[in-house]
Amino acid sequence: MAHAQGIAARSARPSPARTTETLAREVMAELIAINTTVSTGSTTIASRKLAARFTAAGFAPADVMVMGAGARSQNLIVRLRGRTRAKPIVFSAHLDVVEAPRLDWGTDPFVLTEKEGFLYGRGVTDDKGPAAAIVAAFLSYKRQQLVPERDLVLALTAGEESDVENGVVWLLDRHRALVDAEYVLNLDSGGAQIVNGKVRSFGVESAEKVYLDLELVARGPGGHSSIPPVQTPIDQLARALERVGRHTFPVTINPVIRSFLEKSGPVEGGEQGAAMSALAREPNDLRAQTVLLNDRWMNAILRTTCVATMLRGGTAPNAIPQEVSATVNCRVMPGTAQEAIVRALRSAVADSNITVRVVRPMNPSGPSVPTAAFLAMIERVVAAEHPGIPVIPYMETGATDGLWFRNVGIPVFGVNGFYEEETDLRRAHGKDERISVTGFGAMVRHAVRLLAEVALTK
Repeated sequence: MAHAQGIAARSARPSPARTTETLAREVMAELIAINTTVSTGSTTIASRKLAARFTAAGFAPADVMVMGAGARSQNLIVRLRGRTRAKPIVFSAHLDVVEAPRLDWGTDPFVLTEKEGFLYGRGVTDDKGPAAAIVAAFLSYKRQQLVPERDLVLALTAGEESDVENGVVWLLDRHRALVDAEYVLNLDSGGAQIVNGKVRSFGVESAEKVYLDLELVARGPGGHSSIPPVQTPIDQLARALERVGRHTFPVTINPVIRSFLEKSGPVEGGEQGAAMSALAREPNDLRAQTVLLNDRWMNAILRTTCVATMLRGGTAPNAIPQEVSATVNCRVMPGTAQEAIVRALRSAVADSNITVRVVRPMNPSGPSVPTAAFLAMIERVVAAEHPGIPVIPYMETGATDGLWFRNVGIPVFGVNGFYEEETDLRRAHGKDERISVTGFGAMVRHAVRLLAEVALTK
């Protein structure tokens, strides 16, 4: 305990939070100015600029590596050497961003712009802001000449938003030793739940739903629209999609979801909170299920969902098509077999004239169940900003690069220091992506405290 207190004291004295926040904002501005979209951009430029910062800060050149699958998709791997040979802990964020059409935005998406208390720019929340925060934390830690108990690895990667030359996949396939870890801290998920301006809880992402794309195809002889048949491929497909839309999968409770329900029930309160607590105790409680499944987000948390997202077909306004198809995107509960989903939808469609085939298969991603010691560490980090706020493991309904680590048996926990309203976080892939100035400051402080705590892990 004395050792821990000594490091904490030395961490706080030479490195005021404001200094690190200023550095983080400078790094974020540099990253926002670099186009890292998959179509025309390059993460290589961003990786090299950041690498120069780390070598200038005193990191050995051998511990600062720019490498990747393609010329425009290089990753940055930085190793902060520790005092023991315990298995490293990896901090992961991605440098690539989705497209940002200039005409759609109120500001230039590739210039960090402060306006009315917010910072605007493509990537300020997903994922350049979090990347800048942890970069500043690593640089600050090194500047103080502190040494962690074990090696800490920073992995800033390419290809998360598009899966084109995905950096995590490439590293695990070609250089597993560089990112092999006791666990990974993912800075692309996690964060506080804020309701009406009040922080209610802090979520640690400990599981992800599994991505699956299916295609439904209907075929027929086609022909002239002036002599229509009783049933066209479009009619068949429309009925099939209606049946898919009505189909519901069973509620599935894994250890992460059970913990989420147990801890969220008292925080949520009311009928919703009571239902959460009841379902944690008894997963087959139909009344509790009914209450929770009426909420779209809870419905997505508790069971597999499949929804039509794309339609294709037709050659002319006066011609009946010979083939039409639809993409159905499924977000599958961890532990569910792909064939079980395909079989369920074939049964729901109940039409032998409709072909159901896999377009993009599942990549298994089982839950990462956090230990009590790990949660206690995150509680200490969160308590410094918001004392008494519960830390709650949860399952992400979307997907991150965490799935690739989990797929090879490395636990992953989303621990980003987001202290933002949900309405602002939803701008991440849309126009005018933003983070509040105060929220970015909280994110940087969170990154500094998180690194300091993890550095003590033996």
